[in-house]
Amino acid sequence: MLPTSNYSKGLVTRFIRRFRRREDGIISVEAMLILPLLFWSMFASYTYYDAYRQSARNIKGAYAVADVISREDGDVNAAYVNTMYDLLQAMVETRAPVTMRMTYLTFDGENDIHNVLWSCVRGTALPKWSNADIDEIKPSLPAMPDNGSMIVVETRNTYRPPFFIAFEFSEFEMNNLVFTHPRVFDNIANSDPSCIVA
Repeated sequence: MLPTSNYSKGLVTRFIRRFRRREDGIISVEAMLILPLLFWSMFASYTYYDAYRQSARNIKGAYAVADVISREDGDVNAAYVNTMYDLLQAMVETRAPVTMRMTYLTFDGENDIHNVLWSCVRGTALPKWSNADIDEIKPSLPAMPDNGSMIVVETRNTYRPPFFIAFEFSEFEMNNLVFTHPRVFDNIANSDPSCIVA
């Protein structure tokens, strides 16, 4: 019995050594280990790229709307504001609703205050500005001359990532604020009742 037992042990030992030295099938094992990481990195790269792309679209859309309004020499009415909102939505082309706020300001240099002449909002994420709360964005506004005027366009939408990539990368708000000076007339009138500031 003892020699047979030693012989069996020797066979098992040789089999284990041969198995340990064998390399066939190692590519399949490595592929199974690396494929999840490879797919995750592809999805994560696309998600981060998509977030930056969406941010760039938002800011470009806000600049386009501000530039169009700055060249206006007529009356801004409800149809005009709706068209600007449609333009913004077409440029942004996002998976979430977009909110736009257009505000026309003047600056009283003597009292160092901004006065809201009109403020239009399309969408639901932002309220209209008024003289009582416009100081909230005062640090974000550039220096203005006395009696100067300015068009401020703000956009907001929620970024919804196409893939869940962990690390708490979930939905977040994208906010943009751009401003420009009127190019044609210093006083751009607005006849849209929803834009009147109380």
